Amino acid sequence: MRRNLIAAALVATGLALMGMAASSMGMFSAPAALPAQVGAPARAVPMTGPQRDPTSLAGVQNANVPADPNTAVATLIIPTLKVRAPIFERGLDPKGNMLIAHGYAVTQFQYSALIGAGNTVLYGHDDIEGSVFGRLQDLKPGDQIVIVLARSGESIVWRVTARTIVAPTAVEILNPTHDVRLTLFTCWPTWVDTKRVVITAVQA
Repeated sequence: MRRNLIAAALVATGLALMGMAASSMGMFSAPAALPAQVGAPARAVPMTGPQRDPTSLAGVQNANVPADPNTAVATLIIPTLKVRAPIFERGLDPKGNMLIAHGYAVTQFQYSALIGAGNTVLYGHDDIEGSVFGRLQDLKPGDQIVIVLARSGESIVWRVTARTIVAPTAVEILNPTHDVRLTLFTCWPTWVDTKRVVITAVQA
């Protein structure tokens, strides 16, 4: 029941998989024009288990969310793509669009699972601000991804299991899962952005 409510809420709020601009502006339309660090970071009430609830923006801030939105929660390393970038958490703007960290950075969707505890959703630009995910589509099953947690310094190694192309309306990639995984996505093709390339990875 809780999973169904969350899935419905993701669709109802628009979650800007639909709102990501199919233009040179990059992944998002309205959120891209807003400073991602303005104001206090969004707050979330932890769900039962590791997943966090996008249906409520009020409540107690999760202990793993830094007080300063400009503090990275982890570092993403993708050796095959020569990517090494900080990961920042972002939630939703007042219109329900997904915010994205500026510059050469990866964004963890604040209402997805904590890293290593469910479906952790990561996204980034493909053709602006350093294009951190400009070659995401080149990843293949078996390729390695490493996440270094900022608080503990622990390195978690993942391996790619799947690469898919989906429509901008495929909000189901944000849904909670029973397994532990990473879901990475970005706009595609470059400078066209009419679809999304999605990479799934599990712990090695």
